[in-house]
Amino acid sequence: MTLFSIFSVRADAEVQEEAAPPPPPPKKSSGKKSLDALSPAELEELKNEVVAELVEKVAGENGEKLEGLLEPELITAPYDPRFPNRNQARHCFVRFNEYYKCIYERGEEHPRCKFYHNAYMSLCPSEWVESWQELREKGLWTGKY
Repeated sequence: MTLFSIFSVRADAEVQEEAAPPPPPPKKSSGKKSLDALSPAELEELKNEVVAELVEKVAGENGEKLEGLLEPELITAPYDPRFPNRNQARHCFVRFNEYYKCIYERGEEHPRCKFYHNAYMSLCPSEWVESWQELREKGLWTGKY
């Protein structure tokens, strides 16, 4: 066996063509300025354009894409040692009454009243709150406030 016979190409073998070389990178046009060549005013204008374009892509033209994305944050009431059990019905009832007591004593815009409002809204089922609101409006609520 000769060395030539080992490395010779058979006539029926497929010939593989070499892959074409990658195309050369596109030439940069001399009409565009680099960021270093821009003045601070031009750079600020470019930033504003890019930000406005991105905001429009993410939020939509009038922010319609964000409506489902931005939901109010729901924070539940913190632990209260007066209500150690799993059943939080009494806790809900007390926070509802504390909210109206706070409104009576301090006004609706007081931060403590907002805390009580958020607490009872997160603890209480909506059916209970609606029922209690109706009773308050009719003057049949058993609470003092």
